[in-house]
Amino acid sequence: MKQSIKICAMILLLSSLFLTGCGPDTPPDFAQVYVRGILDTLYLGEYSEDFLSVTDTKDPALLEAEYETGLETEASYFAYYFGIDELTDTAKERVLDMYRELYQLARYEVHPSVAGENSYTVDVTVEPLDVISRVVAEDLDAFAAEQKAASSGDMTGEEYQERYVQGLVALIQAKMNEPGYHEPVTLTVEVTEDPEDGLYYLQGNGLAEIDEQIIRY
Repeated sequence: MKQSIKICAMILLLSSLFLTGCGPDTPPDFAQVYVRGILDTLYLGEYSEDFLSVTDTKDPALLEAEYETGLETEASYFAYYFGIDELTDTAKERVLDMYRELYQLARYEVHPSVAGENSYTVDVTVEPLDVISRVVAEDLDAFAAEQKAASSGDMTGEEYQERYVQGLVALIQAKMNEPGYHEPVTLTVEVTEDPEDGLYYLQGNGLAEIDEQIIRY
C-alpha cells in the first residue's frame, strides 16, 4: 500500500528525462543522476542542479511538495501498521516529524548506470534501517500491554490515541540514537527510452522495491 501510493505520485511528476546529449549541461551519466535525484527528493527532501537539468521539472517547489507527500503517505502507513484508525492532527504532526528524522538516517548508494538497447539499468544498494523493526521485535508487546493496563474508562478515544502514539514515537526515537541496519540489498531500476518522444521513463517496480527496504517494519 505505502509503496504503490508514494511511488506512483513520484513517477507522475518525475518520470520523464530529456533525451541524453540534449545539451552541454547534461551530466554524462544522466540515468544515475536521475535515480539518485528521485531518492534524494523522496527521503532527504533535497535536489541538485544536475537532477533538475535532466528532468522537465522547472519549479523546485514541486519537488518539495512531493517530499511532503511521501511523508504523509508514510504517516498513513504508520497508522495502518500499528492499528490506528485515523491519526489526530496532533498525533499526525508528531509522526511526520519523526519520519523527517528517520529519513535522514536512510542509507543508499546509487551505482553508475549500465547502457542497454534504448535503456539503462541502475543498481541501488540499500542498507535497510532497523529502528522500527527493532521496536516491533523488542518493545511492542510490552508497550501495548502497559498502555492497555494504564487506560482509564474516563479516557476518550482521542486521548488514548495521543498517549499511544506519543509512546510509540518515543520508543522509535530512542532507537534512533543508536540506529542499526540490516544486511545491504541491491535492487535495480530501469530507465527506458520511449521511441515516440525520445524521452526516458522509469520502468518496472524498482523504486517500489527500494522504498520497501529503506525502513524495515
